[in-house]
Amino acid sequence: MKKFSIKIYPENVELQAEENATLKDVFIENGIKFDFPCGGVGKCKKCKVKILKNNGLEEEVLACQTKVESDLVINLQQREQKHHILNEGVNRQIELKPLVRKIYVELPKPTLEDNRPDWTRLKETLGRADLKTKVNLLQELPEKLRESDFKATIVLTEDEVLAVEPGDTTDRLLGMAFDIGTTTVVGYLLDLNTGKELAHVSALNPQTKYGADVISRITFASQEKDGLEKLHQEIINEINNLVAKATEQAGHTPQDIYAITIAGNTTMHHLFLKIPPENLAKAPYVPVVKEPIRADAGELKININPAGKVFVLSNIAGFVGADTVAAALVAEMDQKEKLTLLIDIGTNGEMVLGTGEKLFACSAAAGPAFEGAQIACGMRGAEGAIDHLTIGEELFYSVIGEVEPLGICGSGLLDIVAELLNIGIIDENGRLLPPEKISDPIGQRYRERIIEINGIRAFVVANGPRGEKIYITQKDIRELQLAKGAIAAGIEILLKEYGADVKDIEEVQLAGAFGNYLKPRSACRTGLIPRELEAKIKGIGNAAGAGAKLALLSEKEFQRAVSLGQKIKYIELSARSDFTAIFAHRLRF
Repeated sequence: MKKFSIKIYPENVELQAEENATLKDVFIENGIKFDFPCGGVGKCKKCKVKILKNNGLEEEVLACQTKVESDLVINLQQREQKHHILNEGVNRQIELKPLVRKIYVELPKPTLEDNRPDWTRLKETLGRADLKTKVNLLQELPEKLRESDFKATIVLTEDEVLAVEPGDTTDRLLGMAFDIGTTTVVGYLLDLNTGKELAHVSALNPQTKYGADVISRITFASQEKDGLEKLHQEIINEINNLVAKATEQAGHTPQDIYAITIAGNTTMHHLFLKIPPENLAKAPYVPVVKEPIRADAGELKININPAGKVFVLSNIAGFVGADTVAAALVAEMDQKEKLTLLIDIGTNGEMVLGTGEKLFACSAAAGPAFEGAQIACGMRGAEGAIDHLTIGEELFYSVIGEVEPLGICGSGLLDIVAELLNIGIIDENGRLLPPEKISDPIGQRYRERIIEINGIRAFVVANGPRGEKIYITQKDIRELQLAKGAIAAGIEILLKEYGADVKDIEEVQLAGAFGNYLKPRSACRTGLIPRELEAKIKGIGNAAGAGAKLALLSEKEFQRAVSLGQKIKYIELSARSDFTAIFAHRLRF
């Protein structure tokens, strides 16, 4: 097949591409970091690049839709962004009894009078006749015991001996806890002897090149050749990168890690385990498995100690996964005496309502608005994103990284809409009013910011580094209404299931990056969260990551997580006859 030369700036890369390959395929195959939020179907318009023509002019095209038909010189307009990834979560005191432990033993040496088998000798010395192990350990056991003069360290889980190390190595035992999010991956390196966090690392989920949300990735995994394998390998490679980075920071090696815990939504869970996810995207939205999984690290090609284990927390349903279980564990939803609402808003909004007596959960689609994929100037929470805004006599905004603004992230969008509602530029139906219809005295000060862009009314928030306008459009407001309407409807339906009113909720816990950075006032003004609850809202940070840490450090907490996954009753909103009416009502501001 004919090939053409592709020169890419500012990366200053030159490569060969086959005729009729899309630029998207060229970027992915050659490791060029570039986002395709809608999965490359041409819907989001976020993958714009500039092609330098022979006449010196530039043509702006979509990388996902443009095929290679000649030699090209391309200017990438996207730049690798410093993403604002939330690492911290709420921690609490627990009994330290990790999923993997080390015990130093001095075994009695075999004699003619005591000629028990080595494996029996080991089990009886530990006082654990029920222990099991693998053949490869038995193959190595005679040499390891004898080279250490029968003085050895036993590495074991609750029911299995994983390894035998000569001598006393009990002072060196590490584990890692991971939160695999749709957008980001966060890992925590822990000393399992002390519970101390030695390092935390994070990265953008590399699967984002195949789509920003779970549906686009399920579609890719199900319909593209080797799609599942590609997505699986992307996350495995990133986990291994983060393992190497964390252990290097802490002065250890990956061989010191014997246990990993994983929390993530059901789609991320399936892709991590290379389980086909296609049935998650079609009714009745059935996962392949919801129980916790214990796998050998080698089976998943995770680069830790070859004898190490991977513990994957349980799911609740197709769209409420192990990340919600981990967050519920941190929030101690199983022990609440007062009615509590837990909300985690990311590409989906997961909610859990209840007390220790009974718990209900549901999921609502929220991603396009809060992750920026379908917002005109939307972007993730990265350097250059407007994250907060206030409007009064003057307009003030803050930008992540304190640089010139490049776009608007979810918390910024929420603030902008809330403030424009306050000054009468947006009405209760979500209509962005024309300048002549604005009657509020403060709103009238900002009439000149209301313009038409490509035939759509817009409000200009700021100017970018090259003088380009950063704005929200009428369509962006509608996207926000759809997202907040779905979440608000979910909350109302959970209350119905529980048999309570909004006033009965005594605490609202917001998990995740978006929940951590949003202003409660803006969330309540827009109707994302009922107004009566504003004073009851508190952020609990990266609760999924914190829950994965708790489960790693304590067998008891891991079992609590298992019980929570079984106890929480899932409510499928699309199966409710009253959902459409409630959703339509909640669209209004």
